[in-house]
Amino acid sequence: MQPFLFLYGIISIGDKMNEKYYEQIIEQYSDMVYRLALSRIRNKENAEDVYQEVFYRLARKRPVFESEEHAKAWLIKVTINCTKNFWSKNKDLEELKEEIKFETPERSAVYYAVMELPIKYRTIIYLFYYEKYKISEIGKLLNMKEGTVKSRFITSERTIKRKITRR
Repeated sequence: MQPFLFLYGIISIGDKMNEKYYEQIIEQYSDMVYRLALSRIRNKENAEDVYQEVFYRLARKRPVFESEEHAKAWLIKVTINCTKNFWSKNKDLEELKEEIKFETPERSAVYYAVMELPIKYRTIIYLFYYEKYKISEIGKLLNMKEGTVKSRFITSERTIKRKITRR
């Protein structure tokens, strides 16, 4: 999935340096942005809308990143903010849970246990296990105290284990 930045007229075809710079960022982080949006919204179509909005903001603001980690952190923050905006505009919309097929029942059980977590816990689990952030880094990304992140992480793991053993 690639955002339609050229359709917005934000990245012009003649702007070769910026075009290549942003194309690299998009290629490197597009799957991450989509997975994070999907984990927070739990609906493919709405996650795709958030995905497009994130890359639209990237193209519109044209930030210059100091490092790959800076780019990744910026995209994560923007994705989280876009999903928050989505939920604030769609308060009456229920989360639609997509049916996903897995190779094993164990993987399915873990996935659904994680997806049943409240969003504040699900985001921490996602960033820790899928994006390989440390607890302290997650705290910085989410503007939370490390102790709060650690507490939510432990609560999440216990909840997931309980749900898996009940199935």
